[in-house]
Amino acid sequence: MTQRQPLILATGLQSGGTTVVSHAFLKHPELDGILDMASDRIEMNLARVSAPVVWVKMTTIAFRWEEVAAVYEQQGYEVYPLLIVRNPFDAWASLKHKWYGLNGVTAEDPPLMLRFSRFLKDWLQFKQHGWPVMCFEDFVANPEAALNKACEALPIEFNAAMLEAKSSVDDIAYVSESNASFAENLSQGVVGNVAKRIATLAEDEVNWLQSTFSQMNDEFGYSNRHGVDASRRELAPNPFDSRRYLGFGPQVLAKKVSAKLPALLKVCREVQAQKCPVVVYGQGDFGEYLLTILQNADVKVTVVMDTYATEQGVILGTPVCGPDRINEYQSGMFVIASFQHAAEIKRTLLASRTITDAQIFDFGVQ
Repeated sequence: MTQRQPLILATGLQSGGTTVVSHAFLKHPELDGILDMASDRIEMNLARVSAPVVWVKMTTIAFRWEEVAAVYEQQGYEVYPLLIVRNPFDAWASLKHKWYGLNGVTAEDPPLMLRFSRFLKDWLQFKQHGWPVMCFEDFVANPEAALNKACEALPIEFNAAMLEAKSSVDDIAYVSESNASFAENLSQGVVGNVAKRIATLAEDEVNWLQSTFSQMNDEFGYSNRHGVDASRRELAPNPFDSRRYLGFGPQVLAKKVSAKLPALLKVCREVQAQKCPVVVYGQGDFGEYLLTILQNADVKVTVVMDTYATEQGVILGTPVCGPDRINEYQSGMFVIASFQHAAEIKRTLLASRTITDAQIFDFGVQ
């Protein structure tokens, strides 16, 4: 019988310090593999790895640990588990401000509460089976002790190379583009500073983390040290804050639909106070979402306009018409409810010569 190659599969929360830990393990002379696997896919090609033991670091987002482990086991690897835990309040406070922390509703960008719930199930499974768990805070305080303890349950022995100060990732088999600045951040002392950062969380986020993670919080002595804003409600996901609509990379933070909703409500209320019409242009899912947001804020939308509309259309009690009636609403505000066709719609409105740029609200996604 052919001996299976050992593969250490480590996971943890996004913004859970997992990549810093992964980098330490990948300094081990018997290890090579993936510094930080993409969140929405499983890497099947590990041909670059020539070391005796394969290392794969994932984060529990779209997949749970056991799901990815099953895939690698089917491929013939002998999978060894490792879980990295971090104070969930700290991880959440960090993640929500990252571009990959979009609180969406797609498989690529699932709700933050779903990601954390999946991780909690991972932790409970590890706890049940007695599998190795590394506390990120312990790693920051004493890397050698934390790594030594973890290696006791893994197919490698602790090696002093794991503590070397080098920040290069050039000799790691798989480093994604999103990790391009990792070495730079590491060299600037990110490990020492990461646990000291203070942010502000919405009250519903704090309440959910306290309730949902009560067992883990008690076991590790975790509590919230961040500010709490009782006026904010940010736990619920935002349907159109995701890479599917906004694109890839840090620039998506400037395009977040949820961040622009307060400005939308403000301008539409001003228009309504002047007794001018509010028009939503686009009758798809995005248009219906914006229509609901406006209606819930007591803003009456006069009409939903769409390039392919028929006169008989109605959405949520609001009539639907085609762009041939633009001039009837020339005193109003036009809200563009489209991503892919936003520029085209804007050109159509301006071409009427009765609508000015100041009368158009779009979400900057073209």
